[in-house]
Amino acid sequence: MRIMFAALSIALLASCATSAKMSLNDRFKSIGLSPEMADCMVDDLNDRLSNDDLRDLAGYASTLSRADTPGQAVDALLNFDNPRAVAAIGKAAFSCVTGFIR
Repeated sequence: MRIMFAALSIALLASCATSAKMSLNDRFKSIGLSPEMADCMVDDLNDRLSNDDLRDLAGYASTLSRADTPGQAVDALLNFDNPRAVAAIGKAAFSCVTGFIR
């Protein structure tokens, strides 16, 4: 019984992380990032952040998607109260634009 509960818990956590990644990808595209850049950013963020931070960022990303320009999205991001996620976004953007791996 415990093994089934543990397996179910892991499956639920994995689906939440996948949902957060899909949501972030859609939000990044909606603010004007290319599909390739959005994919790169989400993959990098997935490597840098915990599942909790990813879900937190995905929840906040609706504010980002209301921005008309990437600059407005950056301004909105500065008001996000999760320094780990904000730092990870900056690092992911740098990595994806330059091709430098951390």
